[in-house]
Amino acid sequence: MVNTKRRKLPAPGRLNRLWPRVRPYRAGLIWATLALLLSSAISLAFPRIVGFLLDAAFQQGNRQLLDRIALGLVGLFVVQALLNYAQAYLLSATGERAVGGLRQELFGKMLEMPAGFFAERRTGELMSRLTTDVGMLQGVLSHQIAEFSRQVLTLIGGVVILTLMQPTLVLTALGVAPLVVFVSIGFGRRLRRITTGVQDKVAEATAVAEEAVSQIRTVQSFVQEDTERQRYGSRISEGVAVALRRAHVRGVFFGVLTLASFVGIVVVLWQGGRLVLEGSLTAGDLVSFLLYTIYIAAAVGALASFFSSYQEAVGAAERVFQLLEAPVEIASPADSRPLPKPIRGEVVFEDVSFRYRDDPSSPPILDRVSLQVAPGETVAIVGPSGAGKTTLMALLPRFWDPTDGRVLLDGLDVRTVALPALRQAIGVVAQEPALFSGTVAENIAYGRQGASADEIESAARAAHAHEFVSALPEGYATVVGERGVKLSGGQRQRIAIARAVLTDPGVLILDEATSNLDNESERLIEAALETLLVGRTTLIIAHRLSTVRRADRLVVLDEGRIVEEGTHAELLGQGGLYARLYQRQFRDDDTMELKGALPEPG
Repeated sequence: MVNTKRRKLPAPGRLNRLWPRVRPYRAGLIWATLALLLSSAISLAFPRIVGFLLDAAFQQGNRQLLDRIALGLVGLFVVQALLNYAQAYLLSATGERAVGGLRQELFGKMLEMPAGFFAERRTGELMSRLTTDVGMLQGVLSHQIAEFSRQVLTLIGGVVILTLMQPTLVLTALGVAPLVVFVSIGFGRRLRRITTGVQDKVAEATAVAEEAVSQIRTVQSFVQEDTERQRYGSRISEGVAVALRRAHVRGVFFGVLTLASFVGIVVVLWQGGRLVLEGSLTAGDLVSFLLYTIYIAAAVGALASFFSSYQEAVGAAERVFQLLEAPVEIASPADSRPLPKPIRGEVVFEDVSFRYRDDPSSPPILDRVSLQVAPGETVAIVGPSGAGKTTLMALLPRFWDPTDGRVLLDGLDVRTVALPALRQAIGVVAQEPALFSGTVAENIAYGRQGASADEIESAARAAHAHEFVSALPEGYATVVGERGVKLSGGQRQRIAIARAVLTDPGVLILDEATSNLDNESERLIEAALETLLVGRTTLIIAHRLSTVRRADRLVVLDEGRIVEEGTHAELLGQGGLYARLYQRQFRDDDTMELKGALPEPG
């Protein structure tokens, strides 16, 4: 069962929450800021120097002064180019490092989230936050902040210089600023809302694509390529429609800014020309003043554009920090207690109930379940679909926490034990084994990083996997492909068993590993399980008769409650639910299974 109702995440963050991620690289920022200040000073000096150059040429007729001024300008531009390189490199390096750290932090947070978090969200949506949204923040850190700072310096410096040069023209030059600010605020807010919508649509499309690609065999088996293409196309079309609205708003925004800026320049040029005619302003001064006016207009327009980009980045920041600041509901306690070593493997479910917290009105998945498993005992959990078998087993390694009651391991409430220690003590072999796209050796050693080649091979031999692994093109160095696609189902299962053998857990949770396999694979896996189960407490979600007979005791769940308990023979003799399931669903000792025992979330 999957709960589709999402928990409300905390209030969104703002871009200032990026500062803690940037602070470690503040030395580079300081040097970049110094380079930026010097580069901006050269830019601000340029119009005034041009004015001197024109006056030297047209009023003084001084050829030598003209040459010196021109050469000086070239020298200044060389220095400015070096400063711009230093500033761009330092800021880009800072942005790359900070965003790289943010990606790692975000991914690490995802790994900490409990099973319920992923049951409520699609993988593609989370990947969109990790890629698209963080990428937008990277643009802000790498170059937009630098551009913002440059334009602020240009605006302030230009206004100061204009005031010193010709106070009467300053009010004319700055008359357009209030209009630009008003337009920026109004359009910026709207752009932020629309951009957040665009990012949501991109996330939805990514989720659809990821889902289809990860299930490509199912898609192709049922000839649903057109359906998936239409689903993805629909999401993309919705995103394009929202993006077109954003393009329209942007277009109007920049059109208004351009009109206001150039009208302001025309007015300044007209008023300045009158002053030249009156003799109160030289031609060089007028050109300098006009260049400063253009600087100011460009700075105002750039700041308005930055405000637009800032609003878009805020939308991305909200999505990123929503995830970063989401509470981790299942975590190690601050005062965690150590597990005894080696653990004995006593497991107790003490009056355990479970329901989804977002829907308290729904019937409980588990209802006051009490069960004690002795060290070294093998207990099979059977029952119809939806009885709560897998949910019960998921409470032991704390993939979920019970709503009521306690789960004890060797007398300790599992909620008081550090999660890494708890989960290292528990091995899980799933019905559908999860392999990664690395090598066979890497997959076997996944639960025990750093294991030697001999230890890996020994685990593979115990799992009856060494023979087929040795026959692979590169042996243990063979890449198995995404989710182990290059291996058969039986081979994947034996690799998963070898992984469990290598970690040597004190308690084993086994979601029947022989389900849906051919007879030869089943025989080999049964032999591997005989080795794996020796000397450890085992909890089995039972599907097949061979597994039921291996168990010391059977526990029958129905609608979240234990309704029967005993050996195979005892339960058959009682003629209850287990007997009915047996009579209906078991055909012979080798191939009959309890159908419908499909795992719940976790």
